[in-house]
Amino acid sequence: MSKQYLRKAAVAKRYQVHERSVDRMARDGRIPKPVIFGRIPLWLESELEEFERRAVTIPEHVTV
Repeated sequence: MSKQYLRKAAVAKRYQVHERSVDRMARDGRIPKPVIFGRIPLWLESELEEFERRAVTIPEHVTV
């Protein structure tokens, strides 16, 4: 299976945010950090999907 990488514009469209927000989201840990190829940040689509699955399944306020 080949890896599918997304450019910043595609990630912004996926989350319906501005491209500058994608940088902030990655810096804040709201999405995975990109892989940098040369000067181009790319996000592995499978990592974004896994991150989304985890965000949905883990409640914010978990007490143990």
